[in-house]
Amino acid sequence: MNQNNQGPPSFVAGMLSERFEQANGQNAKRFLEQHKDVFEMDAPEQNLKEVRATEDELGMTHVRLQQTKDGVPVDRNELNVHFNENNEVTVVNGNYDSKLDEIKLDTTPRLAKNSAMEVAKDAVNAPDFIEFEKSDLIVYPFQDDYFLAYRVNLEFHSGAAGNWFIYVDAHSGDIIDRYDAMTGIGHFEEMLDTAPVTEEDPGAFQSQFTSGISPLSIDPDTLHQSRGKGIGTTGAQKNLNLGHGPGENGGQTFYLADQRSDEMDGIYTYNMQNTTNRMWLYENDNASWKNVVYDGDSSSWETVGQGPGVDAHKNSRIVYDYFKENHGRNSLDDNGMAIESRVHYATEFNNAFWSNGLAMMTYGDGDGQQFIPLAALDVTAHEMMHGITHYNGGLRYRFETGAVNEAFSDTFGSIIDDRSWHVGEDIMGEAWLEDGRFALRSSEDPGLFPVNQSFWAYSVDGEGRYPSHMEEFYFLPGNMDNGGVHINCTILQHSAYLVSEEYDMGRDVVADVWYRSYDYLHFDATFAEFREAILQSAIDLYGENSEEYDAFLGAFDDIGLYEGWDYDENFRDPLW
Repeated sequence: MNQNNQGPPSFVAGMLSERFEQANGQNAKRFLEQHKDVFEMDAPEQNLKEVRATEDELGMTHVRLQQTKDGVPVDRNELNVHFNENNEVTVVNGNYDSKLDEIKLDTTPRLAKNSAMEVAKDAVNAPDFIEFEKSDLIVYPFQDDYFLAYRVNLEFHSGAAGNWFIYVDAHSGDIIDRYDAMTGIGHFEEMLDTAPVTEEDPGAFQSQFTSGISPLSIDPDTLHQSRGKGIGTTGAQKNLNLGHGPGENGGQTFYLADQRSDEMDGIYTYNMQNTTNRMWLYENDNASWKNVVYDGDSSSWETVGQGPGVDAHKNSRIVYDYFKENHGRNSLDDNGMAIESRVHYATEFNNAFWSNGLAMMTYGDGDGQQFIPLAALDVTAHEMMHGITHYNGGLRYRFETGAVNEAFSDTFGSIIDDRSWHVGEDIMGEAWLEDGRFALRSSEDPGLFPVNQSFWAYSVDGEGRYPSHMEEFYFLPGNMDNGGVHINCTILQHSAYLVSEEYDMGRDVVADVWYRSYDYLHFDATFAEFREAILQSAIDLYGENSEEYDAFLGAFDDIGLYEGWDYDENFRDPLW
C-alpha cells in the first residue's frame, strides 16, 4: 500500500470486495461509497465522474474516475478501480484530494471563457495563427491552495513551437501557472539552436484554417495502391506502400500514402519543404504548392532529399504493425486513426515531436552537426509512443510524471528498434560523433552520456551524467526540462534494460508488462506509482510467484526505486 500526502492511499491491492453483478463505473463508485471512511471520501458517488471503463484480454475491467468539485473536474486528480474477471474489486489507485471535500470554493467563474483565452495567448506571446486551442473550466490545486481556473491549451508551430498549458484564474484573470508540454527527443535549447527558422505565411490564408481539417489535398478514395522502394537517410533501401492517381502526368503521380490496412484510415507522409506552417495551403485552391502529400513521378524514391520521407513513411508502418501484432492495438488511438507525419520541418531543426493538437508526428532535418534527419526507427517509435500515451489518458508532461511519459517512449523505441538499448544512433551529426557521442541516450548505461551543462549543478556529483539510480535523480525546477522529463526518464528505462538483459526476461516481457501498466497509471502518476503499476501488471500476466515478477522487483531494487519513494523526502539541493 502506498499513501498519498492528502486523501486515500494511492495504491491498494488485494481482494477488496465481494462479487458485483457487473464491473462498471456505477459499481466502482458504489464500492467507494461503501468504504468511504477507508478512502477518506465524503460523497464519492456525487464527487466522482466516470471517464471510461475498459475490459482487457484477461477479463479484468478497469474503471477510471475523475474527481470533481460541484461538478467541476479537479485537474490531475483521477482514481482507478479495477475488477477481476469475477467482478471483484482487486486494486484501487490514483489521486483523490480529501481536503476539497471539506473546503468551500466558489465554482462560478467571473471571467468569460474567451477572455481567459486572450489572457493565455498574451502570456505566451502566441502568434496570430494557432494550430490548436482549447479551454476547460477546472479546479486547480496549486502550491497548497485551490483555484477555479481555465486550463487553456495552445499549440502553435510558427517561430518557437510550443504546446502550452496556461492556467488562468477564472475569478481574477491572473495567470496561476503555465508550462510547455511539447514533446520531443530531448531538451537541448541551451546546448543547440533548436528554434526553427521561420517564414512569413500570408495572413490572408492563415485565418481560413480550422482545427481538425485533414491536410490531405487529394481524396484518398481516388488513389490506387502500389508498391515501391526508396532509400532512407542512412542509405538503406526500403520497400514502401504507396498510392498513385490524380496528377499532372495522367495518374502516374505517386504519393507516400499507404492504405493497405482495411482496419485503419491509412498512413500519410507530408513534405513541409523546410517551412514551419503550410496549413493555410490546405484550404487555398489557388496555391501554387498543392502537393501536400509527399509525391514523386515514379514508384522509386531514391532522390537525394527524399530519405526523410522514406524513413518516416516506412517506419510508421513498422510501428503500426508492431502494436497491432503484439498488443492488438489498432493505431495510436486504438480505433484505426490515420497515422500522419510531416518531414522537412523548418530549416536545420534539431528535433522531432508529437503534436497532440494536430495528431501528427513532425521531423526536422537536423543541422548536420548535432543531428541529421530525425525520422529514424527508434525516434519514430518514440514519437508515436507519445501519441499512444496521449490516447491512453495521458501522463502530465512535468516532473516525475513527465519522466514516466518519456521513459515509455524511449523504452518502446528500443523494443521496436531492437538492435541495441541506445536511442538515436542513426540521427547523430558530425560534431557529436567526433565528440564520441554515438547516441542520444542509453538505457543500458545511462552514464555514457552527459546532459546539458546547465543541469550539472543538479546532478549528484556535479559531473552531469544521465542517471541510472534514484540516488542520482535530478531535482530540477519546473522551468528546466519541465522538471527533468528527458533526464530522470533514464532511471526507469534502465530498469527495463535490466529486466530484459540482466534478468534474461527479454524485450517481449518488458513490452507486455509496460504496455499493460497504462491501465494502472493516471494523469499525475509518480515514480512510486509507476513501480506499483509495473509490479501489478507483472502479477496480472505472470503471477506474484513468477520469475518475471521477481525480475521487475529486482530491477527496481537495483535502481533504488523502493516502495513509497517520495520526491519531497528525498529532495536534494543543487551543488552550486
